[in-house]
Amino acid sequence: MMHQTLLVFFFCLFIAGIQSQSADDENPCTLAESCGACIRTSNKCAWCGAENFDKSAHHCDLLSTQKRRCEERYITYPQSEFKVDKQESWTSGDNLKPPVQVTPQQITWKIRPNDLRYFTLDFKQQDNYPVDLYFLLDLSFGVSKAETRPRLISLGEEIPKKMKGITNNFRLGFGTFVDKKLMPYIAWTPEIQEDRCQNPPCSDPHDFKNQLNISDSQTEFATQMKNALQTLSLNFDDAEGGIDGLIQALDCDSIGWRNISRRIIVYCSNSIFHLAGDGKFGGATRQSNLKCALKNNEYEYEKIYDYPSVSQLASKLREKKANVIFAVMDNVYKHYTKLAYLLDGAVVGVLQNQSENIVQLINDKYYELRSRIKFEPRNSDFVDIKFYSSCKDKSIERETSMCDNLEIGDVVKFNVSITVNSDICQGNTGEVDKDVIIDAVGLNEQMLIKLKVICECECERAELKIQKSDKCFAGNGTFECGACICNEGRYGRKCECDESEISSADSLKQCINPEKNDTGVCSSNGDCICGQCDCFHLSFDTAHRYSGQYCECNDFNCPYGPDGICGGKSKGSCICGKCVCDSSWSGENCECTKDTKSCLASNGEVCNGFGDCVCGKCQCERNSGMVGPTCEDCPNCPSRCSQYIDCAQCKAHSSGKFNRFECDKSCRNVTLVDSLKSGKGIKECDGIDVDGCTFFFTYEYTPSNDVLIEAQKTKDCPAAANVAAIVGGTVAAVVLIPLLIICLIILIRNRRDAKEYADFMKERDRAKWESGANPIYKDPKSTFKNPTYGGEK
Repeated sequence: MMHQTLLVFFFCLFIAGIQSQSADDENPCTLAESCGACIRTSNKCAWCGAENFDKSAHHCDLLSTQKRRCEERYITYPQSEFKVDKQESWTSGDNLKPPVQVTPQQITWKIRPNDLRYFTLDFKQQDNYPVDLYFLLDLSFGVSKAETRPRLISLGEEIPKKMKGITNNFRLGFGTFVDKKLMPYIAWTPEIQEDRCQNPPCSDPHDFKNQLNISDSQTEFATQMKNALQTLSLNFDDAEGGIDGLIQALDCDSIGWRNISRRIIVYCSNSIFHLAGDGKFGGATRQSNLKCALKNNEYEYEKIYDYPSVSQLASKLREKKANVIFAVMDNVYKHYTKLAYLLDGAVVGVLQNQSENIVQLINDKYYELRSRIKFEPRNSDFVDIKFYSSCKDKSIERETSMCDNLEIGDVVKFNVSITVNSDICQGNTGEVDKDVIIDAVGLNEQMLIKLKVICECECERAELKIQKSDKCFAGNGTFECGACICNEGRYGRKCECDESEISSADSLKQCINPEKNDTGVCSSNGDCICGQCDCFHLSFDTAHRYSGQYCECNDFNCPYGPDGICGGKSKGSCICGKCVCDSSWSGENCECTKDTKSCLASNGEVCNGFGDCVCGKCQCERNSGMVGPTCEDCPNCPSRCSQYIDCAQCKAHSSGKFNRFECDKSCRNVTLVDSLKSGKGIKECDGIDVDGCTFFFTYEYTPSNDVLIEAQKTKDCPAAANVAAIVGGTVAAVVLIPLLIICLIILIRNRRDAKEYADFMKERDRAKWESGANPIYKDPKSTFKNPTYGGEK
């Protein structure tokens, strides 16, 4: 039993060693050489600043490991700290106070690199939200043709009515566009332009013109719209310069945009648009600078700067937090749909004939924009931000930064994860400050995240460092946080190696086993010191170390047997993970003896001449029909119960001729069971124990000719004697039986006498004479009666 316990113990140690090695392979902390590098590697890493630290351990390791190996006072493990700086309540706002739909508005987070953290961002859809609505109309023939103009002019009256159903806090403005006044976009001479505008007459084209600043005057909006649409314009090519107009309308604050409003531009056209590169055909070769350049309300640098690109337009929309509704004809709907897909906060609608649906289109698309909330991080270099929300579903949370179909009063919650990449610390010390902004797309609302990134440990402060410390091999390093940071040209745990003698690269090469170069430096079991391996202690047995030139050997990782590793010192030795057996033993764990004494049969022959002796056990020939430890038994032979009865008796009932010590030594192959099984090859045996009870056992032979004995735990004992019954029976036998015999004799005798008397009486009765009359005798007296006689008188 003791041997089995040892086997289990060493097996557990072996598994623990394997798991520890596997954990090291997956542990990202151990490669860090300084405290700062350690806390930047992972939020699971902690630094141990103890000076006398086990060299087989790492100054940087998992926090769970450090708590076991390092005193708490030496552990450096900075934790992230979160604080809400500004959290105003939700409000729809007014002209003086900005609306609040996003909360909180500002947080501060002292955070470690690679430390995944979460916070909550809430949004509530408010009513009566301020809106600035700017119309940007294509003034060329098409959208603004004669039959369409009345409908567009009526916007001044119908739009305010629609908007009042949405919000009371709105303002209107509009501008127009045609194209750059450059050939080939327009006529190259005034005469050609004048000739083309004779019927109907038209005005000179312009790239963009602000017709009316954004204001709350609905009357002026209607008047200016009517005046602007009286005379149209035209250009030569199909594409228009509307994207120039969009940039100017977005960037020019002089148009009248409010900082607290939702900014919406309604872009109306029946043509496609020019993009970056097209302007070079007309000589506008400079890249668009995306700056406001209005002179007398017209774009001043149209002949100098090229048209904007899609990415520039998208950037300007994000910067100004504006939305665009593209209200376009069906023939160009697909073009604008592709454009809107690349822009945040843009939607597309189709204008029907004569633009009769423009008011309803604007109303529908406004609702589409208003019912959607999307968050987008800005200035988030080195910061990974992800959004998770169930939106209105309130059940399944998914990764998304947008929710739609929101109604007034709806509240949606976003769980936001944030992770700072350790690259932010490159070239920086101490704490790195960074402001990350989360914008609500299309709204002038945002959340500010003030990050204070922990890039170094407190123990790395300059005043705590010891320059040229004696703890670092002849002062060749700076001692900080319990470890040596080597001077240039030195390396090693204690800066004991000189680059001029052997480079760190060559040193590592010399510590890698050329035959097994995939096992790592010093087989991952030691430190490489100046080109030589210094092997670690075994993780599960600190009294012993790894061995070998590359620490590739574990002389305590061989198979264990009942007598110890490699069968014990008398059988073999463990050398580099393999058993080297003595001359009298063989096998993987040296448990296989070469001695044949245990195989000798009673006749002195090895295995009775019917088998071979292998590892001290007989392997009987199959065709011989013989089995047993020495091939002396066979299924058809009488059983050998008497050979195994002593072991069965001592194991099951602690009785018989074997004492406890002899029993444990000689009877290892006995198993105690509740009930015995029967079957082919199983011999059934029984015996009488010292208490007179019968015990039972079976034996059988394995394919390797080992005998297996099973002994039943219980015995079959006769019932206990009943003293009263025995005494009563004895008394009955001595006293009552004679009385019964006498009574029986008397009864028999009386019955015989009674029978004889009855026979006598019968004989006597037969001897008596019967009385009778003489049959010839006749009585002399005769009497006759007169039939007529009437009786006596």
